[in-house]
Amino acid sequence: MNSDSTEQNSGFDSRFILMIILIGVVWMGWQSYLAKKYPNQPAQVVTTSNAKTAAAGKPSAITNVVAPQPLSQPTEETTIKFSDPTWSFVVSSRGMAIRDVELNKYTSRENKNITFAQGAGLGLFSTWILGQNQPIDFKISQTGSNTFTGEAHVGAMTITKRIQIDSAKYTLTSDVDVTNPYADFKGLVTEVADKIPPAVSGFLRGRFEHQEFFADHDGKTSRTIVSPSKAVNDSYAKTVVAGYGSQYFAIGLLDHSPVMPSVQQWSEPGAQPMAIERLKYDMFNPATDFKISYTGFAGPKSYGLLKSISPKMTGLINFGFFTTIAKGIFWLMKLIHSVIPNWGLAIIVLTLIVRAIVAPFNILSYRQMKAMARIQPQIKALRERYKDDTQKLNQEMLQLMRENKANPIGGCLPMFLQIPIFFALYEVIGQSIELYKAPFGFWIHDLSAKDPYYIIPILMGAAMWAQQKITPNTMDPSQQKIMQFMPLIFTVMTVQLPSGLTLYIFVSSLFGFLQQYLFTKENKQLSVVHA
Repeated sequence: MNSDSTEQNSGFDSRFILMIILIGVVWMGWQSYLAKKYPNQPAQVVTTSNAKTAAAGKPSAITNVVAPQPLSQPTEETTIKFSDPTWSFVVSSRGMAIRDVELNKYTSRENKNITFAQGAGLGLFSTWILGQNQPIDFKISQTGSNTFTGEAHVGAMTITKRIQIDSAKYTLTSDVDVTNPYADFKGLVTEVADKIPPAVSGFLRGRFEHQEFFADHDGKTSRTIVSPSKAVNDSYAKTVVAGYGSQYFAIGLLDHSPVMPSVQQWSEPGAQPMAIERLKYDMFNPATDFKISYTGFAGPKSYGLLKSISPKMTGLINFGFFTTIAKGIFWLMKLIHSVIPNWGLAIIVLTLIVRAIVAPFNILSYRQMKAMARIQPQIKALRERYKDDTQKLNQEMLQLMRENKANPIGGCLPMFLQIPIFFALYEVIGQSIELYKAPFGFWIHDLSAKDPYYIIPILMGAAMWAQQKITPNTMDPSQQKIMQFMPLIFTVMTVQLPSGLTLYIFVSSLFGFLQQYLFTKENKQLSVVHA
């Protein structure tokens, strides 16, 4: 049989690549359509000229209750500095918020410490009385090497807040007790307010490099991308985890309170765009004292670290639609790295393992396509014989395939199998902080950044082009011309992606080329034997 009579499947062949691109285009188009059809419009957006006033603004869901006993005029803010090798921040008397947070073990691309809540009007985990327009003014003190206590009085009501710091986990566990609440006391609010950085430009980069809100609420999870130019206003009930973060770092709050809070997440565009989260704790029984408890987090989005706090906290990492598969792949990548302490080499080994796992399905697909190719002359004859009887034609074709053990669907199986694996790997490599500023070798000093000389994307395109050249196909000339540009298109699409991702795609493409070469060689040898 002539090997050029059919298109063989080779894993990441041109059809698979085309399908991936088409899926991506459709997905982006759908997201764009939804954004235009259902824009996020805040119920009440506070337009202010400075960050401090904006932080005091409230959506109606939180400000519709006015307490009869207003807070006294706040005294001058007092702060206590905390610093250790892990991080540093100040504890403010205003709501006992923490601000000016710096992570001492992580730096930005510009080699500056990663920071949160830097500047006036910003703060993390500040405490408010529900219905008031300013945080509680606490008298604060450091009561231990890692503990802080604050106390505030509103009439006869006493509010006590305690913070316990665990630097190893980047957490601050807080307990807030309200004793002798006044008759119309409605509850408490915990607020997180931080800046929204400028948006990242570049095709596909925005898929990873953006800010987003996260909420684990009422048995569901929700994510909303936050932009400095677009207002967002979302509310959720029965919230367990609320968070706000970037690709590799996040602020999160894990609730432990007797009363499950609701959360409102909104962003305010402007000269200094802000992202604000408010967790509202309602008091249902005014005759009793009131207490809330939560663990605040401000640090790296490390899966192991977040899981050690609570499995719920791992939701801050967006592994995408195929999260279960992604977690398994991440576990395997970590296991490989424990043996080979280089993340670039771990990615290569991981890619080879994944391709080896799906190789049997590729072989099965190849054999099914060969079987289909062998009966093509008979299928053609049947179409001529029963061209006016579609039902009879289908019956005869099914019988012919059954007799020759040919299954046209079998040739597509590896594609559908690899799609979830491909996207899961894509998310794992793109979201894992373990790759952040991790060197591979040679010219690659940061696997989370793009290849500075575009060498890996070019090698990837070359491997795809070589694979395409040795892959027989039966496309018409116009389709063949389009497919000739696919390696170039894919190369251009990936030049801005993290080098760890392009390394994975290159190794996978190289594996596909070698696999296709062996298939083609085997087919030629069989053709000679049968001749």
